[in-house]
Amino acid sequence: MYNVALFLHVISAFIIGYTTLYGSFNGVIQTSSKQLRINLLLLPSMSVVSLLTATWIIHLVNYSHSSLWISLSYALWIVLILINEGSVRRKQIKAKKTDTKEIVVTMEYRIMTLIVVALTFLMIYKPS
Repeated sequence: MYNVALFLHVISAFIIGYTTLYGSFNGVIQTSSKQLRINLLLLPSMSVVSLLTATWIIHLVNYSHSSLWISLSYALWIVLILINEGSVRRKQIKAKKTDTKEIVVTMEYRIMTLIVVALTFLMIYKPS
């Protein structure tokens, strides 16, 4: 079961990394873009998968939820989802209402990319 949980966790981390890097490299995105809709769907769904598999792995390996790196990881995942839903999705909705063709999401995606890098560091090195 551990291998299944780890596989799902790593795959979800790759997808999260892809969506944030795409947004970082393309700071201005067309509101009608299929990629924007995919990003807005993939990031929160894969974050939930990642959170669930992380909780599963923590249970399987007998780590403690009180460890600092685990608490930081949960907090960073929540911030990642909030930035995506609170800022990027609102910009998309506002742009559709005002019939704007492009939205600038450079700062949001760069912050999310830094969060993904921090999460990757925490996932690999597990500092005590």
